[in-house]
Amino acid sequence: MGYTSRQGYTLLDRRLSVPQEWVEEEAYAQRRRRGGVPAALPCKTKPTLGGEMVQAVHVAGTLRARWVVCDEALGRDTRLLDHIASVGLWYFAESPPDTQVWQHRPATAVPPWAGQGRKPTRRRVLAGEAPPDAVALLAAAVPPDRWVQRTIKEGRKGPLVAHCAALRVIAMREGLPGPEVWLVRRRNLATDELKTSLGNAPADIPLATLVRLSGMRWPIEIV
Repeated sequence: MGYTSRQGYTLLDRRLSVPQEWVEEEAYAQRRRRGGVPAALPCKTKPTLGGEMVQAVHVAGTLRARWVVCDEALGRDTRLLDHIASVGLWYFAESPPDTQVWQHRPATAVPPWAGQGRKPTRRRVLAGEAPPDAVALLAAAVPPDRWVQRTIKEGRKGPLVAHCAALRVIAMREGLPGPEVWLVRRRNLATDELKTSLGNAPADIPLATLVRLSGMRWPIEIV
């Protein structure tokens, strides 16, 4: 985990990610010993390790931070995103193009009991409500006049310029509507590469801030 701001950037923490088979399978025992891997080291996913590092920084309270920015590998883990939000931080996470969201919050209710079997306890989206959309399809439907051209950052090969658009959507959590978030779409003018990100910042955050965040991982990756 790194820290970046307008004043500079640095490395804050790091954790060892070990594949499950390295920990559990006897065939890897000799390799673990040669590599000096602690015998009691558990297998944890990268999102779990990321959440632990965020929690450690939050508990320490010695570093001023507002945002957590992460790539698609972490951004697809909604438990991590909800953990970041639970400690009072805002996330800006790249998301897979097939991530499902709603344009408007659908109505939900616990289905009525049919008189047989167990009584339903889990809420469901009501019949007739609009289905969720993939973020890539939804972003592609944004009208041309909603896209703006912005300079993301100054890179080693010159400025990174992109077309950007943002809209408010409802994120999905276990098939149900979750938090209202920002959906940010960015198209690189030089390569035509498309990236989609979701963020839980308040609705009054300016687009310029969201655009700047979409380029804030690169200083850390250069280290």
